[in-house]
Amino acid sequence: MSPRPALFGWPRWEELARTSAMALGFACLFVVVYGGASWVTGLYPGGFRVDLPFERHIPFIPAWALVYVSMDVLLLLSLLVFRAWRDMVPFALALSLETVVGALCFLVLPVEVSWPPRIVEGPWAWVFQLADTMNLERNYLPSLHVAFACTAALAYAERAGWLARTFFSLWALAIAASTLLIHEHHVVDVVAGAALAWGTWRLVAPWARRESVLQTLQLEALCARELVRFTRRHVRYGLIALGLYVYSAGRWWRQAHTARVGFCFLQLVDDVLDGDRAVEGEPLDWVDRLLVEVESGRHEDTGAAATLGRALLERLEDASARADVLTLMRTMRKDRERVKDGQWWTEDALRAQQRETFRLSVDLMLSVAGAELRAHDAPALLDAFGWCSAMRDLREDLAQGLYNVPSAVAEAVRAEGNAPSTLEGLLGASAGREWMTAEHARARALLDASGRQLAALEGRSGLPLLRLFHRSIESFWARRLPRRHPFLREAAAVRLQDA
Repeated sequence: MSPRPALFGWPRWEELARTSAMALGFACLFVVVYGGASWVTGLYPGGFRVDLPFERHIPFIPAWALVYVSMDVLLLLSLLVFRAWRDMVPFALALSLETVVGALCFLVLPVEVSWPPRIVEGPWAWVFQLADTMNLERNYLPSLHVAFACTAALAYAERAGWLARTFFSLWALAIAASTLLIHEHHVVDVVAGAALAWGTWRLVAPWARRESVLQTLQLEALCARELVRFTRRHVRYGLIALGLYVYSAGRWWRQAHTARVGFCFLQLVDDVLDGDRAVEGEPLDWVDRLLVEVESGRHEDTGAAATLGRALLERLEDASARADVLTLMRTMRKDRERVKDGQWWTEDALRAQQRETFRLSVDLMLSVAGAELRAHDAPALLDAFGWCSAMRDLREDLAQGLYNVPSAVAEAVRAEGNAPSTLEGLLGASAGREWMTAEHARARALLDASGRQLAALEGRSGLPLLRLFHRSIESFWARRLPRRHPFLREAAAVRLQDA
């Protein structure tokens, strides 16, 4: 039998960052849920009485407030006991579940305490005031203070010898006693808190230690981190992140989880290729290593991207969808080749690249959503997608050397003495403005055709998703792009008059 590891120890810094993030996440959840329940029950006209006759003989001893507030110290010891994030997960999840269950009980069964008024003066007044403030108002049955203390004692006991187990049990018992001796809770609250801890730990701990659960949580944490990074770069990714989490509310967990993993993986690849995410060496080489890693499983040191990529391929049940992921990566790779070589493509080549990129992207989204429709059912929408992508990021793409302006237009702009490699140079030439005006008119025709194609698909699964894309592009065409370039609005007005 291998020796039991030391109960306490200092974790490695990267593990401490992860376990501290869990502790902070739980603290935020507690403040919102516990505080919210206290606020809501404050609106109730009254509560139930749960005090027992003998409780009037329990003395009020303010000094026990010091034991009461020691519960925070007991919980913080978890950072030294659970020195790896995998070990911290069951503990953090148990406390979170107890908080949610407790809040539901507070709302459904509000309790009114029957202790006499408490007046504390002298050396223990400040400690008592701290304890009373921590407890807020109401939120009595069950006592989460007792639940958390007992959960810590149960969790630590699994990693401790008999002496430490006895110590933590006595500490939890003392905290439970303190809730009575400073008249914060009644006996029923204490018993209910202890029962909640026992039941939750027995339920949560075995489940949370499963490898499949830990892998899923790791992926969710990676997705959350990537979504934050995307959002810091542009607010639109925050809206996408919100949409992905809202999508979870009405879908099976696996389906919504796969959608998040897929978006984060492919957006991360796109960011690397666009130069928005720095990697060591040439982005093309990094993507090639990533392809090897996700296809063969061979370690190529591409970090979180490989973890997300392998998970995505494992979760995609359709073989054609898995193939589309790899094809899409290779298609996006061509854009980086254009940047590296400073290539200006023809209009036909640009449209073919955009069409293929969005065909693969839309097909993947529809596949993950379990829809019967595919991108080829709305071809005009694909071309509208390509137009929107090119126009939306035109300034940034030109600055990075990704030229989504046809080579013939670039030559015409140069002939006027302007540089087509900047937005100011492009639009400073009449050829550049004429091209953008023509593209704006082409997009209108594409959106009209897309609307007709989508109307013909009524009743087929996946249509709401395609319509969402259509509305988003329509909004960009009608409002956001003309705000950036007012001459488009004027040109559209002239076309309407001519019509």
